[in-house]
Amino acid sequence: MTPIRRYALWGVLLLAALCGPAWPADPPPAVKIEPSRLIGHQGGVVAVTLTLPGDPPAGAPTPALMGRFGDESVPFYPLDRSGRFGALVGIDLAASVGKRPFTIRLGDRPLAETVVTVQRQKFPVQTLTLPREMVDLDPETVARANKEQQEALEAMAPQTPTRWWSGAFIVPTDGPLQHMFGSRRIINGEPRNAHTGEDISAPEGAPVLASNDGVVSLVADHFFSGHSIFIDHGEGLFTMYFHLSKVAVTPSQRVHKGDIIGYVGKSGRATGPHLHWGARLNGTRVNPFDLVRATVSAP
Repeated sequence: MTPIRRYALWGVLLLAALCGPAWPADPPPAVKIEPSRLIGHQGGVVAVTLTLPGDPPAGAPTPALMGRFGDESVPFYPLDRSGRFGALVGIDLAASVGKRPFTIRLGDRPLAETVVTVQRQKFPVQTLTLPREMVDLDPETVARANKEQQEALEAMAPQTPTRWWSGAFIVPTDGPLQHMFGSRRIINGEPRNAHTGEDISAPEGAPVLASNDGVVSLVADHFFSGHSIFIDHGEGLFTMYFHLSKVAVTPSQRVHKGDIIGYVGKSGRATGPHLHWGARLNGTRVNPFDLVRATVSAP
């Protein structure tokens, strides 16, 4: 494709996003989605690369590319200045298994459509029989826990347009994994909520690091999670750090990958010192270690 045709095609793309006529039903054949087969599992993260045809003219604005996967809005971010864009698709741990459509728009115009194949992930189940007094909470504690859950959801609700994070996410502390993500407990015959993070065994007082750049969206002391930190990494991506013995950041503070944000503890409902590390991607509950793997080659 000649430079003139490339610039012309980019001009068409940008005009279509802003004010041009609707795209035809079929996307331009030069639009490329990689990998060609998008496959993930429940609680996983799928990295997607989209290449627009040709090279943008110098100084051309970045097109507003947005994906849609079920109820999830998936923002794309530029990988370079040659028309390559990346996105992270989160698959909730309770997502239905099978092929689900993934659509991509340029502004308010359809650009491309493909499918993501969601595979089943086997999560552990633990059955326990305990005295009722160890399980049932009094009404005051239930009210507190419900209020704190709503506070946490509100802290992770905004989709900040700025992308703070870059490069691969890092594991925030050293220690063996308990492989608890997605696990469920059945206590006295009653199923409990799934465990939505990964637990890392570590000695009390061990440093906890920010897994990537971001802004602290919430610092709290909650009944279940104890001393907790929520970090907004931008564009709908959040990480959480629970059961800390001490917090070293404040709300709205800008943090960088590798900064010490707190220390391992056993606050809240914890039987021993460990870090509960969680992640939310565009509203989906994903394994933070899948986030690490998906961002290894991210710019």
